[in-house]
Amino acid sequence: MSAEFIVSFEDKNWYATHLEALTQKITRLGTFSASFEENEFRLIGTEPRSPGDWSYDVRLFLEKERIFVEISAHPKSIERDLSVLFEWIRSCTRIAIKDEDGESSGW
Repeated sequence: MSAEFIVSFEDKNWYATHLEALTQKITRLGTFSASFEENEFRLIGTEPRSPGDWSYDVRLFLEKERIFVEISAHPKSIERDLSVLFEWIRSCTRIAIKDEDGESSGW
């Protein structure tokens, strides 16, 4: 079962005007594995995997005004890269990361 989070931006204009920089930041993460269409990005942990494991641990969907995050597994490499990504965003603008119930996620 996966965990789902919403990253919302206090300044909606920042997200719209920095979408390319955000995309580049995601694709430069050590756990980045693939992108699908133009708005779905997949991350996979760098730790050893079992043959039956999913082909990704996280999916990031860059939606019109927010980022939808689906986390299927969170090995250390995934936790590190998501922390790096969220810290970078926070260094640029204010965000809120909430779970599917609207509660602050702690990320």
